[in-house]
Amino acid sequence: MKLFRPKSIFQLILTSFALVLLPLILALLYAASSVGKLAAQSQLLISHAVKASETGRMLVEQITVMERNLRQYQVLSDVVLLQVYEDNRSKFVESLAALAELPLPDSLRDLVYQLAVDEVGFYTQVQSGQNDLRSINISEALTLLDKQAQQILLQSQRLIDEEVANTQAEAQQTQRHLFLLVAALVPVMLLLAAFLIILISRPLRRLDDAIRRLGAGDFSVALSLEGPRDLEQLGERLDWMRSRLMEVEADKKRFLQHISHELKTPLTTIREGSELLAEEIPGQLTSQQREVVDLMQENSLQLQKLIEDLLTYNAATRNAVLNLQSLRFDVLVNEVIAEYKLSLMARRLWFEVELAEVSVVADIAKLRTIIDNLLSNAVKFSPNKGRIKISLSSEAGYAVLDVQDQGPGIAPGQQEKIFEAFYQGTTSYTSHVHGTGLGLSIVWEYLHAHGGMIEVIDEGLPGAHMRIQLPLQQEKVSG
Repeated sequence: MKLFRPKSIFQLILTSFALVLLPLILALLYAASSVGKLAAQSQLLISHAVKASETGRMLVEQITVMERNLRQYQVLSDVVLLQVYEDNRSKFVESLAALAELPLPDSLRDLVYQLAVDEVGFYTQVQSGQNDLRSINISEALTLLDKQAQQILLQSQRLIDEEVANTQAEAQQTQRHLFLLVAALVPVMLLLAAFLIILISRPLRRLDDAIRRLGAGDFSVALSLEGPRDLEQLGERLDWMRSRLMEVEADKKRFLQHISHELKTPLTTIREGSELLAEEIPGQLTSQQREVVDLMQENSLQLQKLIEDLLTYNAATRNAVLNLQSLRFDVLVNEVIAEYKLSLMARRLWFEVELAEVSVVADIAKLRTIIDNLLSNAVKFSPNKGRIKISLSSEAGYAVLDVQDQGPGIAPGQQEKIFEAFYQGTTSYTSHVHGTGLGLSIVWEYLHAHGGMIEVIDEGLPGAHMRIQLPLQQEKVSG
């Protein structure tokens, strides 16, 4: 990647395809070259063999013609017949010379040479005895030449068969070479393709991980992508966005912290004043005035709860250090349940509790907040005379707490959003007390700090089913 850095991911993909196809293209070129070379060589060799066979047949025919010319000359003593013999003999010599120029095996070349020598000897006898050819045994001499020509013809025909067999053997050998080449190239191409896929997907995976971290609110890891220039520029822009989101998140936390503390001071004054009025210290109240004071006290308590939620969420998102200690999870759940007796009586709700004895290592204050928020939501959304089921068990090194109510439930499209800060679903509920939408966000933050998780269990039944999983042990225990 350092030696070659493409300008874009598209160029990287095209280069990768070219690199993967390059061995295949080279193999095809080699195959085409080998097949072409084999075809040309086979055609040439077979052509020579066929030409040798045709020339051998011509030699046999020419010897027969020369014998007939000489016999006719012996009978008729016509000079014209002798000239015809001379012409046919010239053709014979030309055929023999053409045969000798071909790339023949040594055995066949020796036969051609011997035929030429014997024919020259016979022709010398004919030249010396032109006036009386009856003294020459033409039949015996030409029969010898004819046998030699027949042997040349036979070996030429065999040469055709041998060249065809050699061509088939060469073709089979070439086929084996190509098969071995393909067998060697396939793993090479697969390895090269795998390497290029990793090369292409690695920056994309890092980009995906970075986007997921940003979406999950984790801005702690700087983003730096190595790859094509367009991906590097995208990484730089995402890192800039990460920095901006960090600043926005810091501003939001500072705002929450400041506004929460600023609200507590006037709220304290309002509560103290409403309590003095309720105690009739300034003077006796009429029934209408008492209703107003009761309304002020109720809403001041609600406002205090909202401010406390803001402060708790702000502390939860600041990665506060856990004060870990060993505790009985089931005992803590029972303690929180006991705090809801008045709410249960007022709404005529009842708890169905199934708690196993489970010990965990956790921050007791944060775990109490987790349980309280879950039960608070269940009570708030439950109809009057409703049932809330609470069960606790341990499984695979985790404590599992389930809280189920009989309220309107959580819409499928909202099951992921309800853990976001300040998100309030559209589902209606019976309680007149409205929250900030921070309860489940705080639960998520505290569980995440403990290495746990929370999820919505969708069983197709009425109501909401929340499940938390908390590790039984932490890395260290601090008192």
